[in-house]
Amino acid sequence: MNPMIKKSLIASSIVLAFGAPAAQAALVTNLYGAFDFSTDRANFTMLDAGGYTVGGTNDVAMTWDGNGYTSSSDYTGPGSGSNVTASSTTGFFGHTWTAHDIQVFTPGSYSFDVTLGGGAAETGFLNATVGAGQIGMHMLFDWNTAKNIDVFVVANPGSMFGPGIARSSNISGCDSTASATTQNCLWDGPGYVGGLATNKPAGSTVWMLASADGNADGVMGIPMPTGGPFQNFNANFNANMTATPDAVIPVPAAVWLFGSGLLGLVGIARRKKKA
Repeated sequence: MNPMIKKSLIASSIVLAFGAPAAQAALVTNLYGAFDFSTDRANFTMLDAGGYTVGGTNDVAMTWDGNGYTSSSDYTGPGSGSNVTASSTTGFFGHTWTAHDIQVFTPGSYSFDVTLGGGAAETGFLNATVGAGQIGMHMLFDWNTAKNIDVFVVANPGSMFGPGIARSSNISGCDSTASATTQNCLWDGPGYVGGLATNKPAGSTVWMLASADGNADGVMGIPMPTGGPFQNFNANFNANMTATPDAVIPVPAAVWLFGSGLLGLVGIARRKKKA
């Protein structure tokens, strides 16, 4: 793991452990320090309701501004505030997919009205609890002709994905000694950059953010809502990201001139008062 990221994770542990103060702000800035995060490759693993791998890819490119939202009401449907991007060139079940309107959430309990998406024929609410030290991520997922499928991911910082060491997810089996029916395996099939086997992630990979079992049902991820094309399937995202310091926004020259002029006026006023 990037030493800068590791240091930031440690430094921000108190903030994430206690969560964001309720009703004080819609956005908590710099959860892991004053950094922006990006990766040119992250993992997408789709599991069925039994926890068995059905597909995924390892070419997901992601960016995150390092901030986190604090309330379900920060999501209002397509066009809500978004602070994460994710894209992939690898299709899923023969069709392209995109993720959009992605928001990171701080520790707390959340409930999203899935009908706000207005695309997929989903019903009810998507409920999630982000525990101390975790972050959550809500997104809308487009696949084939289905639009705005609700997805929520709970992630553990600095963790592995799945049940343990040496678990991967090749469709033919989780590893050389495991059965093809082993649950919660990391996808390591096609989609890795360059098509090289050496680029495939190992099951023992420690991710900066590793998708977790968000509803304590024994399956990594949180089931997608009733009525959608992936009802009860679990979408998981795992990422190792590079941290770059937040850009310093230069103050325009006009502001400096205004400030110096204001100070000059204050000085003149003081001299007149003394006289």
